[in-house]
Formats: sequence, C-alpha cells, structure tokens
Amino acid sequence: MTRSKWFAIVFVISALFVSYIVVQRIPHDLALHINDKWHVRLIGETQPDQVRFDSQQFKLIKQDQANLWLNGKGELHWQEHVITVSDLDIKFNHTEIATSAKRLSVNLFFYPDGRVLKGKASLK
Repeated sequence: MTRSKWFAIVFVISALFVSYIVVQRIPHDLALHINDKWHVRLIGETQPDQVRFDSQQFKLIKQDQANLWLNGKGELHWQEHVITVSDLDIKFNHTEIATSAKRLSVNLFFYPDGRVLKGKASLK
C-alpha cells in the first residue's frame, strides 16, 4: 500500500473514534422505560441516580448513562416531582395519562417545571 492509502485509513479511523467519544460525552436527557409501556423522557436530567424509587415496588432491569428500565407499580421521585405508575395510567404530580389498551406503548416528556407533553403512542 502507498503512504497516501495508509494516511486515508488512519484519518478515517481517527475521525470515527473522535466522533464516538464526542457523542458519548454529549449530555442526553434521561429516559425511563417503565413496564415496556411507558417511555418517559425526563427533560434536563442527565443522571440516573436522581430518580428515586422503592426497590420493593420497582425492579431495576437495566441501566446505562441515559436510560433506566424498570418493572413494577408505585411511586418514583424526581426532583420535587412524584411519578405514580399503575397498570393503565401514569401520574406526574397532578397530571394523569391513562390508556385502556394494555398493548399500547406511550412516549411522554416530563419537564422540571411540571409540564407534560405526550408523544406518539404505538402498539407493541
């Protein structure tokens, strides 16, 4: 191989590596995946340990730097907010989102100021 081909290969590999590192360091909002039904993005939150819950009510399935996968029912606490999860509804402080379809997957956005935005719902 010629020197220019080696340079191109090293350049592309270096660019991919730097891109990967930069993407990993970008703060992402924390997403809660609860009971494979509720997909809640906590806007402005980047630390999974800021969400508190009783380990007898919720089972932590998996965790990474931007996601928590939980199964169970009960209360989650985030900042001064309370998120209450039951079979067919979820409550963020006093805002209740309910569904009658057990196979429906719902995307929600919770904001630190108490706002709630609903995203797309889809069948599992």
